[in-house]
Amino acid sequence: MDPVFTIQWPEFILANRLKKLLPKSKGYSVLVPTSRQEKGIDLAIVRKQANGHSRVVTLQIKSSRTYAQTAPKRKTKNERLRFHTWFNRFKVPKEADFFLLFGMYAPDAARTRRVGVEWYRDCTLLFTQKEMKAFMSQCRTVGGSRDKMFGFGFNDETRVVQTRGSRARKDFTGRLLDKRAHLLKRALGT
Repeated sequence: MDPVFTIQWPEFILANRLKKLLPKSKGYSVLVPTSRQEKGIDLAIVRKQANGHSRVVTLQIKSSRTYAQTAPKRKTKNERLRFHTWFNRFKVPKEADFFLLFGMYAPDAARTRRVGVEWYRDCTLLFTQKEMKAFMSQCRTVGGSRDKMFGFGFNDETRVVQTRGSRARKDFTGRLLDKRAHLLKRALGT
């Protein structure tokens, strides 16, 4: 048994973000499983109801390093995005109700002055269980065979497109966590 409890950085960041989106004053609580062997669950959100019962949704977090793209040497047919994430395809566990795809980035990596934690940004997409299963089954290379990876590209949090795992670039901006928090609320009965 480990003598110290730790939490992965993406889970910590997203737990804090969810606490702001779903505040305690409205009856929500964000929980972290204490066992690292808890299959398919990285976070849970509980909403206490007036009748004394509670509703729970479970979340799994997949995180990616974010890669900064170099400036192109010549024009390309596709827009060159500044940042890219790379995820391995995975088997979608039935234990998770929602999935968060997380990629953290530094908006200005050339900055030389000290920065605080709040300076870093993340690009986080929210998928339902059903959406993630469909997404995983559709991951294809440009040639049409099954792709073992998928990824997203973006310049900032205003526009996100799929750059790997699809034959064409698809816009995923509408799946950003802040735009889809209402799905969590609905699943929790609000």
